Amino acid sequence: MVRVRRLDLPRSAAFAVRLAWRADRRSLVTLMAVQLVTALGLGAGLLLLRTVLDGGLPGGSAARTAGEPSVLVGLAVLLALRAAGGVLGSVTTARQRMLSARLDRHVISLVLGAAVRADLPRFEDPAFHDRLQRAVFASRGQPVVVITTLVAVLQALLTAAAVSGAFLAMAWWLLPFAALSAVPTLRAARAERNASYGLHHGLAESRRLRQYFERLMTGRDEAKEVRALDLGPLLHARWHAEYEREIEGTVRTQRRHMRRKIGARLVGDLLIMAVVGAVALLLGGGLVDLPTALTALTGLWLLSARIQMVGGLMGDIGDSALYLKDLRAFTEADAERPAGRPPVPRFRGLRAERITFTYPGSTRPALKDVSVTLRAGEIVALVGTNGSGKTTLAKILAGLYRPDAGALLFNDRPLADPAALRAVSAVVFQDFVRYKLSALDNIAFGRADEPADEARAAEAARKAGAHGFVSRLARGYATVLGKEFADGEDLSGGQWQRLALARAFYRDAPLVILDEPTAALDPQAEEELFRRIRSLFAGRTVLLISHRFSSVRGADRIYVLDEGSVIEQGTHDELMARGGRYAGLFLTQAAAYLDAPVS
Repeated sequence: MVRVRRLDLPRSAAFAVRLAWRADRRSLVTLMAVQLVTALGLGAGLLLLRTVLDGGLPGGSAARTAGEPSVLVGLAVLLALRAAGGVLGSVTTARQRMLSARLDRHVISLVLGAAVRADLPRFEDPAFHDRLQRAVFASRGQPVVVITTLVAVLQALLTAAAVSGAFLAMAWWLLPFAALSAVPTLRAARAERNASYGLHHGLAESRRLRQYFERLMTGRDEAKEVRALDLGPLLHARWHAEYEREIEGTVRTQRRHMRRKIGARLVGDLLIMAVVGAVALLLGGGLVDLPTALTALTGLWLLSARIQMVGGLMGDIGDSALYLKDLRAFTEADAERPAGRPPVPRFRGLRAERITFTYPGSTRPALKDVSVTLRAGEIVALVGTNGSGKTTLAKILAGLYRPDAGALLFNDRPLADPAALRAVSAVVFQDFVRYKLSALDNIAFGRADEPADEARAAEAARKAGAHGFVSRLARGYATVLGKEFADGEDLSGGQWQRLALARAFYRDAPLVILDEPTAALDPQAEEELFRRIRSLFAGRTVLLISHRFSSVRGADRIYVLDEGSVIEQGTHDELMARGGRYAGLFLTQAAAYLDAPVS
């Protein structure tokens, strides 16, 4: 059970107000002012009602004939107040919708900003994904609910205060009874709020899994395999089972607290009925005159209704405000991190000295005591079997992960901030992202901090061998690459890989990391790329990862990894002469090609 602390609710409510102030302060101030005017109008109307009744009812202090004009005047004023209330209601509705739109944008932007600032290792941590999922849930309308409900609570409280002021002049002794009538409702609302938040907190991972099933069943890229394996019914059943967990928890919570709320409401209403009976006795005994009794009971009804409303609203706001606790914790975690791109230093070399790294949640190190050197202008290769640690090492050298032990020396100095490595490197991952945006975006994202330059993108595409097919698209570099969008076109796997390479050329970084850059290319295109790699990346340092040993034989230095450790290093000729692991793997691959039947 998640513990809800006493200060969580007011802190989250204050956080919601700060968000609304930053998103649309004019609408927020207007809403507050309208509630104040409405409350004052209702209080004044109540006092006016007593005056009208006192002058117009038998037994009033004034004569009946003298009271008739005052009754008409009073009714006219009440109608005017009603008309003004309608106008103010229209203003409130309009301003709430404006505030909702701007607040939604502001809050979702905060979550997205915090997500993109998060370090890459956090995305390996299930707890981080739970926090992210809860923050996303909280951002989807919860701040708007809090602000809207706070406005309603403010109106109810101001109205209660105005009515209470009127009571002081008529029947002050009724105030405590009106307040006591709301106590059971407030207690029941608090218990339900805490239970609902605990349920929400515990369902974070289940909701993530459900969203993953939804993506598998609706995604275009997944559609072919889901149908080829007939996975649809199985995935749908598992999605249904995860959703059933949430429904069962919600039903249990609501059934338990529905009884408490009904009981609380009945207790409050019985107390009000007892007060009505007491007033009737006082009226019969001549201790209270009829106008005062009628006005006091009307005010009591209004006051108790407002206090009951506050109780219910506090339950509603409690749910959403506690969710904002998750939003605040997620968005403020890295708020102090400065934005912007760090200056790009000159790249003279990079050394990893005895580094060790373990992924979050794992017990086995992905890298153990690894040392490698990258000098300016060199081509360095990493080879090894699957799971040997090649890609993990590349991510550390690119500044995406911090090593757990050991040191990174950048230009012969200990590296203080991995952002410096990200600034000087261009990375083409094996599982590169296929951005379903324009072809120009797909290339110009290589330097996202600068305006897209189509001429520069075309030059990068020529180096990667992509300019020809991009030029033949319906709208050239403006063509959207995704069949899901209007006028969109799709590319083959090899064409997408060439666009990823073009992105690296466009970035124009001194350190280029290529992780299986030819996995989707045909053998001829692959051979051409590796034959020209020195001229294409002239003057740059290249770290090349490949399973195909023939493609790395021209590297200045080759590191062989096995189970997270460097077991061999040297040139191709040196490693072949040594007759170790590299030589064995190279000869195994070569034999496979030589033994292949020729058509």
